[in-house]
Amino acid sequence: MLNGFCNVAIDKDLTDDILKSLNDLAKKTVCIGVPDSTEHPDSNVTNAELMYIHTNGARETSMINAMQHNINNDMPYSEAHELYVHENGSPLWNIPPRPILEPAIENGKEQIAERMKEVANDALDGKNISPGLEKVGMEGQNIARDWFTNPSNNWAPNAKSTIDKKGSDRPLIGETGHLRGSITYVVKDGE
Repeated sequence: MLNGFCNVAIDKDLTDDILKSLNDLAKKTVCIGVPDSTEHPDSNVTNAELMYIHTNGARETSMINAMQHNINNDMPYSEAHELYVHENGSPLWNIPPRPILEPAIENGKEQIAERMKEVANDALDGKNISPGLEKVGMEGQNIARDWFTNPSNNWAPNAKSTIDKKGSDRPLIGETGHLRGSITYVVKDGE
């Protein structure tokens, strides 16, 4: 047991350095998704557009036209869609929604939070935060890519006609894996 007093001397004030590191971290954003420029082979549809279709399912033109008035009046797409379904029922063209990014990131948020905690600690220690942010992005990218085979995705199974056509019962996984492989990340300044 130690009884007594201890003198501690601080010879350098690091408050400004710590604040600068934290401010630098606050200005960074890690984006995980599909760049709009990634073209889908043999199609004019980009992988970003394909991801949107798979997230929301396919809609008939009449539904899109009926919803457009509300969207033009600043109603979010999700609310306009919900309103349409309540009034008209669901018009899916046998392409059920199979969302990828949002549920995958939600499912992996604890892993991502652990990586962000490491980055915050690096910022507090005055270290370079860029490598840590790259790890956060890579973690998110891998979580989203793994969602294609994660049983928690609860995706509707492929129809028999789809299985017969593509020779696989795995939804959204084709021969090439282009959609899955197009998911990436970017670390950027700002929101």
